[in-house]
Amino acid sequence: MKSNETLPPGFLAGLEPLSRRSFLSSSVHIAATAGIVLAFPRQVLAAGKADGLPPGIKHLSKLEYRVFDKLRLVMLPTQKYSLPSSTEVPVMQNVDIWVGKLNQRTRLLVTLGAETIEYGSLYRFSRFSHMPDDKAARHVHNWQTGNVMQRGIMSSLKMLLTLGYWQDTRTWPALQYDGPVTEKWGIRRLGNAPMPR
Repeated sequence: MKSNETLPPGFLAGLEPLSRRSFLSSSVHIAATAGIVLAFPRQVLAAGKADGLPPGIKHLSKLEYRVFDKLRLVMLPTQKYSLPSSTEVPVMQNVDIWVGKLNQRTRLLVTLGAETIEYGSLYRFSRFSHMPDDKAARHVHNWQTGNVMQRGIMSSLKMLLTLGYWQDTRTWPALQYDGPVTEKWGIRRLGNAPMPR
């Protein structure tokens, strides 16, 4: 194009509000996203469970264990409400058992969700599992109120974590729950009974 030619009308439409600050901010977000996407295949396809996991953990990878352990510290404020400690209750072992029961597709989604949370904060130069607890709590809150993908990932991992905690009978007295009434009252199980008409 010659220098004396003018651009056609609408050629630069949509670029007017682009400022230097928003350009730099967008560039950092794009670079972080690209880093996450490039890290997925290596992490997902890495064979074998990493060494250094506590005894009894059979299904969680080292990265997944770190993410769930940080979520345990941030999302289960047991001292604040005088609940049984999340170390006294075998939360991580329970989560590991739940993860072991998942089908292959769902299991892969848990892995991708944990990796997204772990590496999704790299634009702040920190992995999620290495954040201080107060900063990690803010990060979790931002994801719980973020876009659809962030809310979905956080809800799924939070469900596994809370199941791992509240399934233990030591946590029931705090809720004034004394177990299933079917066992107390001797109600026999009918299986999947049809709905009444």
